[in-house]
Amino acid sequence: MKFLHTLRQDLNKTIINAGFIGATLMTCILAFTGSAYRDESNDKSYSILEAFFSFDRKFIESREDFSSFRLFGNGLDGYITMFIPIIVAFPFMVSFCAERNNGLMRFTISRTGKMRYYLSKFTASFLGGGLAVMLGMAIFGIILRFSFPPISRYNIDPEMLKWMLPNGEFQAVVRVLMSAFIYGAFSTLPAFFLSSFCKNPYIITCLPFLLIYVWQTAISKIQAKMFENIMRDGFDQKLMDKLSAFNPISPRYIISVFFDDMTPTVKYSLIFNGIYLAVLLAGFILIMNLRTDKGN
Repeated sequence: MKFLHTLRQDLNKTIINAGFIGATLMTCILAFTGSAYRDESNDKSYSILEAFFSFDRKFIESREDFSSFRLFGNGLDGYITMFIPIIVAFPFMVSFCAERNNGLMRFTISRTGKMRYYLSKFTASFLGGGLAVMLGMAIFGIILRFSFPPISRYNIDPEMLKWMLPNGEFQAVVRVLMSAFIYGAFSTLPAFFLSSFCKNPYIITCLPFLLIYVWQTAISKIQAKMFENIMRDGFDQKLMDKLSAFNPISPRYIISVFFDDMTPTVKYSLIFNGIYLAVLLAGFILIMNLRTDKGN
């Protein structure tokens, strides 16, 4: 009960601040950079925002790619993948850095105890980042619903529609929102770990962005090299499944545990992200415990 009381206070600090609102709005805006349509005649790709202003209503209603449901699923594939380490750091960084810089952390740890303080901060930042991304995607989905036709407006074969939405559109939307929550929550981990030894909010937000960018670029180059070697050496599905689990976007695969069968990609993603979470949390606790100033 004491932990829940501390967590409730930390969640209030994390969610009820300008950082959380800003993260939610930034998520919503960046979701519109997701891909909507590729024109094969000139090989040009249009983002969701570009598609809304570039095509007339008749053309949009003639292609199911423009359905609000299909576009909603593309929202997590735009510039969000690049900027999410910055976005998710805003909710907890505002209160955490203020608490450390004004000296309140020393008194808070003395009152609550070290371990309860550390775990409460971790849980609040984890949930805060996930909720900010999920709410941003929810707002994005609502705007899409009024801006683009629903999938029921299109003349889609019933069998194809059942394959696309085996359990209905509502469950598909819930799946995307849960995926956004998990993705956002895990994306807070680098910034949270950095906060154990860094007071500068700019470094806490920007360094994870740089690290994730390098990490994602490296994985993409390895995958591209693998595809180049397919014709020569054959396709190694097991290696590709393992490699996909190391991608920074792999937390999004975890949601499949609740809706689909356990695939190798999902299994490896669970293992990798579970270890990733445990190592960064343990590192945060270890560094904070080694400090003689109780975190200040």
